[in-house]
Amino acid sequence: MNNNNFDEKVQELIQRFRYARFKHNGRSLEEGIDCLGFIILFYEEFGIKLPDSDGRPIDYRWYLEDPERYVRGIKSLGWKEVDIEELQALDLIYFAVKRNIITHSGIMINDREFIHMSPNRGLSVDSINRHWRKFRGAVRLI
Repeated sequence: MNNNNFDEKVQELIQRFRYARFKHNGRSLEEGIDCLGFIILFYEEFGIKLPDSDGRPIDYRWYLEDPERYVRGIKSLGWKEVDIEELQALDLIYFAVKRNIITHSGIMINDREFIHMSPNRGLSVDSINRHWRKFRGAVRLI
């Protein structure tokens, strides 16, 4: 996929997800999605199938029982880890938002912005420079 096609595909997906409603454990645009649901649906458009869970229920406050669960799941996928200075479009990034525990993720859409589902704002495009203190890592899937 050349850069023009890639940029068009990303913009098309941003428009498709623009009015998505946030829903904890949501995995469909019709019912709502959370940050993991968004990532799963977004990467499917590029032919990448991600698991929607680790086989256990995802309770609302799951991170209190098993703080390493989210990052363990991401790293178990086996893709190359990348540093913040190496970020590029389509890298999966993850953040420690609550209590310094990794609970949130997004997708880079270029080398300085990422897209993610916010519980308060829905689909959001933000600058990585604004959120670097919460950044905990990234993996390259494509």
